[in-house]
Amino acid sequence: MSHKTLSKLLLIAGAIACIGGAAVFFLYAPALSIECSLIYPELAWLSWPMLVYVWLIALMYIHAVFFYMRISLRLGKNLSFCVKNADDLRRIALFLVIAAGLWFLLIFLPGAVNVDIGPAFLLFLLASLATLAVAMVAYVLSLLVRRAAELQAENDLTI
Repeated sequence: MSHKTLSKLLLIAGAIACIGGAAVFFLYAPALSIECSLIYPELAWLSWPMLVYVWLIALMYIHAVFFYMRISLRLGKNLSFCVKNADDLRRIALFLVIAAGLWFLLIFLPGAVNVDIGPAFLLFLLASLATLAVAMVAYVLSLLVRRAAELQAENDLTI
């Protein structure tokens, strides 16, 4: 399979992830916030702060996808193993670690204002752990790509 084809497939995957993420963060989350405000009017004041917090998490994912798309475009130019890709993978890992931390904090923040989130803590914990796992993969890949770029540079010098 050519580099351009691989790049296009990765870009399509990124677009699908963007559409799914936008639906969750910018359609479902506000709808859920409104529904919770109607069910628990005494907690309606928390609606906007929680939405902003969730959108902050979304911002971390948006940054990660931006760097993912840059890597995908470089792959189409046959720049698979370059320092820029390694740096972008490290940035992806950083933004995902921040997102994982924000998800994890979301387990405890409602308790600070005496709100019991019930079984939602499991959702936040799973989101945190899944995001952290992907961050770890991105970090390890950044190290591997950096090493491959160094080997490629050494190989180019010996020819």
